[in-house]
Amino acid sequence: MLGLRPRGIRLPSHKDRTLYSLQIGCPPPPPIVKISLPKQMLSSLSPCVHVGDSVCVGTKVVESFNWMSAPIHSSVSGKVSEVHSEFIVIESDGLDRPDASIQVRGGIPLESDWLINTIRENGIVDLGGSGEPIHPRLLEARGAGVETVILNACESEPFLTSDHVLMINHAVEVLKGAELIRVACGAKRVVIVTERDKREAVEVLNSKNYNLKFKTIETAMLPVRYPQGDHRVLFESVTRKKLAKGETFIAKGVLIEHVATAFAVYEAVYLRKPFYERVITVSGSCVADPKNLWARRGTPAVELLSAAKGFLRSPDRVIFGGPMTGEPIDDFDRPVTPQVRAILALPAESVAAGVEEPCIRCGLCVDTCPETLIPEALVRAVRGKDHELEEEYRLDACTECGVCAYVCPSKIPIVSILREGKRQGQKKESGVSHPSGFGRVVKESEPMVPSEEEEVTSSASIGQDKS
Repeated sequence: MLGLRPRGIRLPSHKDRTLYSLQIGCPPPPPIVKISLPKQMLSSLSPCVHVGDSVCVGTKVVESFNWMSAPIHSSVSGKVSEVHSEFIVIESDGLDRPDASIQVRGGIPLESDWLINTIRENGIVDLGGSGEPIHPRLLEARGAGVETVILNACESEPFLTSDHVLMINHAVEVLKGAELIRVACGAKRVVIVTERDKREAVEVLNSKNYNLKFKTIETAMLPVRYPQGDHRVLFESVTRKKLAKGETFIAKGVLIEHVATAFAVYEAVYLRKPFYERVITVSGSCVADPKNLWARRGTPAVELLSAAKGFLRSPDRVIFGGPMTGEPIDDFDRPVTPQVRAILALPAESVAAGVEEPCIRCGLCVDTCPETLIPEALVRAVRGKDHELEEEYRLDACTECGVCAYVCPSKIPIVSILREGKRQGQKKESGVSHPSGFGRVVKESEPMVPSEEEEVTSSASIGQDKS
């Protein structure tokens, strides 16, 4: 039996509108896609197409020259109109012609090296947030002898439901992908971890697994808390182990992957289909018809918002991602990347606001921090430019989950302050001071959860909640 320990804060759900229908919408191909190259891997990637080249869906358009990186594939068929070192623009012909290589694979060699290489060649990346290729950590996990793969299916941020509907609609594919990940890294078991508001999805997974008979796969449900999907919180909740400073999950015998990544692995291995699309949630109080959609890599945000019938009213803010950790955008032509799990359009009343007041030392930020940091001390360190204190209180361990800013009664923009502190540290070391991606950030992102009467409690009292 898993030791599942509740941790975090309760947030408003706002998931109902995208769960009225459990179907995943499939919009027509966008007229144009802008496929970006990950900035952290530019030195090992190079476009392998030229202006005027004809491409199909799944055609390789970016070659990888370093084993740690992975190639990138076209998400539409059409002609290449622009090629730059940081992005490629493809004009769609609307025909959706698949590359000849995409076809059902006859036999599946369940051999680790073959699986890892297949995953790399098909450009499979972490769809849980980082967007980095997963094959290096599969190899690292195999070398470390990991015993458990935790498949993260928690969606603790409000509005997000893409994983929920993916598991219901594609349970068999998720299970087969999970088993492929287990074989690739040599683990003994897989635990698919969801929250208790996804009981229907868990029932579907268990019933499908009854027929598949994967004895290595089990499911577990955690209380509905934010940030339940945070890797450290997930690891500690499932294993009841603590991570010391500098320790990794793999060193503790655990590999954490995302449920959407497992689905992509299935498609790569069974269908020879490279990664070029994922399910995202398009929602928010300003969206006319919130839904989950298949979003192709490089699709402009405006195309996906249009597929949800546009706006009911003008939004105060549109963000990529969840309301707690998302990035505000002001350019609706900005393309989606593998990291984007949602597009949310929120009205003014949904954006956390208020006049900052002095810290009252209530301790809520300390009680609720999933990384066991002391945010108020870090705020003092950053504002006082005390780099030694920043290091002592582990500024680099902050995951920017936004819990501290959400619970702060003094309305201190803690996330923005700590993010700026980390950027200043990056500036000092490497000169990098801006986030990656296209478009301009409107302003620093603080939690943007629509307000409801919601009690904020410390982790000590949360542990007694059985919901």
